[in-house]
Amino acid sequence: MIQSMDSSLPNRFPGRWWMLAVLFTPGVWLGCASVGGHFRHAQALESESRWDEAIAAYYQAAEEEPKRAEVYLGLASALERKGLTAEAAQALEKAYQNAGADSEVAARLADAYFRSGEAYHAEGKVTDAYEAWQKALKLNPQHAGASAQLAKLYSDRGEDDKAEAQYQRLTQEQPRDTEARQALGQVYYKQGKYAEALNEFQQTLRLNPRSATAYNNLGNVYLKIGRLEDAMAAFEQAVTIDPALAAAHLGWGTAYFQVGRFLQARLEWEKIPKHDPAGDTARKNLETLASLGY
Repeated sequence: MIQSMDSSLPNRFPGRWWMLAVLFTPGVWLGCASVGGHFRHAQALESESRWDEAIAAYYQAAEEEPKRAEVYLGLASALERKGLTAEAAQALEKAYQNAGADSEVAARLADAYFRSGEAYHAEGKVTDAYEAWQKALKLNPQHAGASAQLAKLYSDRGEDDKAEAQYQRLTQEQPRDTEARQALGQVYYKQGKYAEALNEFQQTLRLNPRSATAYNNLGNVYLKIGRLEDAMAAFEQAVTIDPALAAAHLGWGTAYFQVGRFLQARLEWEKIPKHDPAGDTARKNLETLASLGY
């Protein structure tokens, strides 16, 4: 979990601090004793891509000038280059406090929390990821990445109402974001809001007429509401754009089956590879056709 920082920033990372401090010999520190010396030295090290040494020097500079926002901004940049996303967010939090809630620093901090959330999520730390993305949105309510990740997290958890609200806000702020529109349409579909889902998929296709996934999703809605001819037309468009889209072959075959065109249904289902996620369903459908003599 990302926590607020106190004034003794290096003490929050005792193991890392001493590990980095040993990189320096007494000779390296000569000439850095004046105010700002460690900061300038850190900048010089960073310009040479000597990241570990730069980080250690920035921590020393933070002890020397604990209220100087630039120190923490530099430290955050060096930490980010090393992939230390949580530590970078903490450094930026300190910069944010010392810079009087500067909007540019706030935007950088929001980005840092977003990246921290991604790192936490990749490690399976879903609660920490959730909290990091919430912090990103608090600092920057228009942060599209954090909005999208939170919405997906809600959807994965089955919290469809929250996912819907998040995706709605995202599509309002980013009306040309076709991924957000498709995701919102899928949430509507899960909730049985088929008219709303249809609208989102149609909007997606207006923005991107070559989206095979959008045509497939559109076909699924038509299939669900019994508009079978429209469903077949949508699935046909999907496989014309992407012949390997197994989900569209599955849907098209289902539409054919429902109108009694069993041979065409078989042809579509036979195109689905066994190893594809749709393969098991296709196999069962083909068994059903076989039992009917097709």
